[in-house]
Amino acid sequence: MKLHSSSILQLFFALLVGTIFVQCASIAQPQGGPRDSLPPLVVGTSPAQRSVGFKDRRITLNFNEYVALRDQQKEFLLSPPNLNGSKPTLTVKGRSIQVDFAEPLDSNTTYRLDFGNSIADNNEGNRLGNYAFIFSTGPQLDTLMMSGLTLDAQSRDSVIGAMVFFFDAGADSVAAHDSTLFNARPDAVFRSDSSGLFLADILKDKDYRVYAILDKNGNQRYESGSDYVAMLDTVYNPTRMPDFDMWIEPATGRRGPRRQIDPPQLRFDLFMEEPVRRQTVIGSGRPERQKLEIVFNAIRQAEIVSFVPEGLDSTWLTRENGVKGDTVWYWIAPPTRAEVEALQDTIRAKITYVSQDSLWNDQLKTEELTFVHRIVDPNARNKRPTTAYADSIKQVREARRKEKRMARLQKKWLKAARQISRRRGDPRRSDAELLADSTLFQQVDVDTTQVERPKRIEELPIRNPFGFEVMASNPLNPENHIRLRFAYPLRSVDESRIRLTKISEGQSSLPSRDRQTTVAETAQKIEIPEPFTVELDSATRRLLTIRAAWRADDEYQLLIPDSTFLNIAYQANDTLQSTFKVADSSRFGTVIFDLRASSTLSATTAADSGLRAEYILELQTRDGKTIQRIRHAVPGGRYTLRYLPAGSYRLRVTEDRNRNGEWDTGSLVQRRQPERIRIWEHPSTGRDILAKENWEVTVEVDLDELFSRPQ
Repeated sequence: MKLHSSSILQLFFALLVGTIFVQCASIAQPQGGPRDSLPPLVVGTSPAQRSVGFKDRRITLNFNEYVALRDQQKEFLLSPPNLNGSKPTLTVKGRSIQVDFAEPLDSNTTYRLDFGNSIADNNEGNRLGNYAFIFSTGPQLDTLMMSGLTLDAQSRDSVIGAMVFFFDAGADSVAAHDSTLFNARPDAVFRSDSSGLFLADILKDKDYRVYAILDKNGNQRYESGSDYVAMLDTVYNPTRMPDFDMWIEPATGRRGPRRQIDPPQLRFDLFMEEPVRRQTVIGSGRPERQKLEIVFNAIRQAEIVSFVPEGLDSTWLTRENGVKGDTVWYWIAPPTRAEVEALQDTIRAKITYVSQDSLWNDQLKTEELTFVHRIVDPNARNKRPTTAYADSIKQVREARRKEKRMARLQKKWLKAARQISRRRGDPRRSDAELLADSTLFQQVDVDTTQVERPKRIEELPIRNPFGFEVMASNPLNPENHIRLRFAYPLRSVDESRIRLTKISEGQSSLPSRDRQTTVAETAQKIEIPEPFTVELDSATRRLLTIRAAWRADDEYQLLIPDSTFLNIAYQANDTLQSTFKVADSSRFGTVIFDLRASSTLSATTAADSGLRAEYILELQTRDGKTIQRIRHAVPGGRYTLRYLPAGSYRLRVTEDRNRNGEWDTGSLVQRRQPERIRIWEHPSTGRDILAKENWEVTVEVDLDELFSRPQ
């Protein structure tokens, strides 16, 4: 068959067009319809789920849609892990995920590939939560189970995503120094879910030592002082554990289905331990002219044997310890103003303190420290030392700011000038022509001379360097009194100059619901002197308390004239005058706690110190904010909390084993558990403690029952 030239050209053109359409075609998701909210589903695996006798190096998971891996380095867990800590390689291929093992697997071992929440569909990102693939390299699977719950030791809230390690009971060979988490290889690793619950499902019939950590940096390794940790005091065998029930609660609202376990067999109280470090100085400074600061690396009270600054009399020094114990301050208090002004900007000192050698035996360590004070203008906006470089940078920045302000003003002027020019019927003109037209300057009401920013710093009054803080509320809680905290230790207090007066009832200028007068604003005040006492903390001389026999709902006035207080820098206070009222107890609620416990509980809980344990009572709001705290409470005591705003509260009780009035964390290395904390709960009404105005409620706290039940 012959083809004409025109036919050949038509055929060529048709083929070309077809090729273009084929090349331009693409596969796209159909538009419209409901949004996909379902996670991908596993439709097949190779080998099969829970298979035995696995000898290959690859596992393939097939899904019903295209998938992606998200946060796999953090989410994926191999249990048990490889000896060298390496992980298998995860590869996404369309609707499949391949798991390739570079290292040989252990023989006769049950493995668990925990993908966590890393598997998601490729389009909407819906995650397949808590998916795990289990197989065995031996002839059978290990199928024994243990359940558990991970909690925060302080807040008592569940911990999500905690890693739980099961070690052979003989992994730790040194009883006095727990190194299991650092040196041993776990037999199995699991993770807690969104409820803090976990299910260990590939265990053997053997004794395990169990630990839990909250891995904050995602390296799946415990780091002291960075990660949270918990350990159990004994070993556990799944065949000797009590039974538990497990079920799945259906999805409700935005919350998906959740696993429930009752009761959890293991409970972990996770805490942040204080890192075990040899005591050493890690920093020193001179934040104030008469304040020397030394920072140690261990959070415990520094044992300083001697501290000798050059050129300073040792009697001038006063030591103050920080709250955590890792910081020490030395205040310099020369007896005369001339000696204060003569203090050198650089002070060198020799310090000797107790440290530890390589075997953790105490030894004395001596160092030389340098303390430099940099003079800063207290009235300057930016409290930084003045240098030529800083001044040059300041000039450049000020020039740029001035240029930008001028540009903004010029733009504003041009806009107004263009409107006037149009109203006059002038032809369209450029910006340069408008600026050159002197006739417009009289008509445009834009002040282009104001390009300098007002110098507000010069307008500000000079600030008194004497610093202090008034720690009192208005209305005043009469149980707390008025407390003043000073920035510097005080040298002297002239109590005779302080005036406290009570404004007589009926003449008060402040409103009260108990007073029926309607002319309080115009009535003349009658001030009656009120007796009071002044107490200055003898240890730091930085905390002063003013006490009086306060009467509820009365109005008082406090006057502290200038120069009443003089600190060690010979700085004096300005005049302080304040009018305040005392809180009326009838407008608040009162809660009374009756503590009950047997003598055996008190003896066993303080066995490590040989002392009877005390307790810390904290009344908290529902969101965990502490309203009032009582330290050193003992069984048999009756403790009253007044002036509580009406509302719902809960009681947190801390078992203070060492009687220091604070919660103490645990130690993994020393196998010391943190001090126990419990949230009081009534069997029928729950945790809520209701405070009402002018109402008194009594709460009986059975310490035996509270600390014997898990929480």
